[in-house]
Amino acid sequence: MTARPAYKSHPLWQSAMALTRGAYALADRVKERSPDAARGLRKAAVAVPAHLAAAVSDRREDRGEHALAARSALAEVIRQASRVQGEDSRDLARQAETLDLSVLFELGRADVFR
Repeated sequence: MTARPAYKSHPLWQSAMALTRGAYALADRVKERSPDAARGLRKAAVAVPAHLAAAVSDRREDRGEHALAARSALAEVIRQASRVQGEDSRDLARQAETLDLSVLFELGRADVFR
């Protein structure tokens, strides 16, 4: 049995996975009436934990690029969620905004690491 990767214990990655689960649940609820938004939401959501895993695992000089990519994916989650009406989409957008602030606080701006 192999050891669990360290990034899976990181709070940012765990929050990103919670966001992704929420995005998939919302996408499933709206896929009939808004298939493009559902597809875009899923695509953006899966990118967030992938980039954060890289950001918290890579060398310090590479973190900025991954943090910026994660923040871009979070912005896309917010954009796609705003295409869907309802409180659950607003909740998802707020969750993405909160995670974006956490990424910015913890990993900093991309240009700081260059």
